[in-house]
Amino acid sequence: MNFPKPCNWRWKWKRSLSRLFGASALMLVSSVALAVPERVISAGHSITELVLALGGGDSLIAVDSSTRLPADFRALPVVGYYRHLPAEGLLAQNPQLLVGGNHMGPANTLTLLENSGVEIVQLPEAESGEQLLENIQRLGEVLGKPIEAVKQSVEEQLASLARARAALSQPPRILFVRAQSGRGLKAAGVGTSPDSLIRLAGGVNVVTFDGYKQLSDEALVELRPDWILFSDDQAEQLRDGAELLVWQPLLKLTPAGKRAAFFAVDGYALLGGLGLASLREAKKLNDKISVDR
Repeated sequence: MNFPKPCNWRWKWKRSLSRLFGASALMLVSSVALAVPERVISAGHSITELVLALGGGDSLIAVDSSTRLPADFRALPVVGYYRHLPAEGLLAQNPQLLVGGNHMGPANTLTLLENSGVEIVQLPEAESGEQLLENIQRLGEVLGKPIEAVKQSVEEQLASLARARAALSQPPRILFVRAQSGRGLKAAGVGTSPDSLIRLAGGVNVVTFDGYKQLSDEALVELRPDWILFSDDQAEQLRDGAELLVWQPLLKLTPAGKRAAFFAVDGYALLGGLGLASLREAKKLNDKISVDR
């Protein structure tokens, strides 16, 4: 008598389960691949620097006017200034992602883009090395890029700056100004990019108010800065600082004025909080004030 062969249900069950897991894994990989943006607009120089450093240059399709691209990078459309971005110009680029700082705007432009399906990522404008590292972490996640090499480089630079600050016998008093002939000087106070740069380099900002404010002639003398900084976009106009003593003669009574202790900072290192350019400028400034002390 012939009996039917028993069905190997365990083998069939395992094979079905294997196929199910295989299909699920394939769907997961596909969804992750789709989540990585291929058309990115970056607004703000410090943000764009990070995008490029993380290897996101291939997906970059446009930048804002505050961005300085490397000389050997391909030409990209410029879509306004990061604080005043035009919705039409951005949408014309068909972006998947717009990334910038927390001052990126205006709000109605960002809302319109979000309603059009564009992902908006706003990173805090870093005021410290720790916040810069957090931005690198977040941006790497958004772009789907590894962060280890960039993170290690930044950590090494921050450690080097920490050692250099510790080696200063006394932190110098530093004043950052924006100058215009006949209209006095505006100083950068707490919460500004120059303030973060000064502290990173090992100096003390001589003003304690928030933001930028006009300084009286008397205040210039009372603040007694050891160094006076300004953006390099004013370097020619200010004749590397010498013109400041002409416009504001009372500066001659300060330690900085007596020694002509002026330093022009790369203006791009002051846009959008601390970034990679800020670390380089902090090192240059520390070198200056260390020799001087």
